[in-house]
Amino acid sequence: MRINLHTHSNYSDGTISPREIISLAIKKGIGYLALTDHDTVNGLMSIAADDKKDIKFINGIEISTRDHDYLHILGYNVDIKNRSFLSDIEDYRERRISRAKEIIKRLNDIKIDISFEELDVSTQTTVGRPHIADLLVKKGYGKSRSDVFHKYLIEGCYPYVKPRGPDIEEAMNTIRKANGLVILAHPSTVEGSFNVEELVKKGFDGIEVYYPTHTNNKIRKYFDIAKRNDLIATVGTDFHGPNTDRNIIDTFEYDSEKLLNIDRILNI
Repeated sequence: MRINLHTHSNYSDGTISPREIISLAIKKGIGYLALTDHDTVNGLMSIAADDKKDIKFINGIEISTRDHDYLHILGYNVDIKNRSFLSDIEDYRERRISRAKEIIKRLNDIKIDISFEELDVSTQTTVGRPHIADLLVKKGYGKSRSDVFHKYLIEGCYPYVKPRGPDIEEAMNTIRKANGLVILAHPSTVEGSFNVEELVKKGFDGIEVYYPTHTNNKIRKYFDIAKRNDLIATVGTDFHGPNTDRNIIDTFEYDSEKLLNIDRILNI
């Protein structure tokens, strides 16, 4: 059975529905799957029991912190009915809306004609820079998400606005309120700004060791960190769906030796 514990649907910045992700995962031979939308569990709430009867499905979330654009924290086996947890992530989504509106205002300042109302989002969607990027592409300001990100939306560009999410400890506490396991996502994306081993000692349960952009050297490094600290070593592709630069969903097979302590998440 293949395993993928990092995917996004159109309830955050993915392009297909949770049900479509499950269907695609089953076709690809994935036996263990987590949906980890940004700062929301609305996608999880949309899934019926019958949708996931042919797969081992894990309730997940990915919380974006204010400490770094890519310092994200994955939560697994979260209780999606916990009121305090739901209140926290609703607040995080509101902060995202505020950030998006400020980014759009700055884009307007440099004569880029878009509005918040034009974004392809609903009240159930977590708003993020990818939605702004998609609108910019649609209106002819770039060729792809990646193209417009580098033109307008990354640090150093005038329209860029710093993230307004929770800090690391706040995000971890939110996940723990819902009895979730706390995992450091894609550590290589923050390695230049943080010492990864010191970071995971803040109380993380695990680290995303296997990730599409991790080199073999990085994988060995993060695996060793997981082993030294008795952490969970997870795997995910950060799937966002068709028409994104992250459209790979299939990963390698379940292996308890490579995926240290993964049974803590899978409950097997």
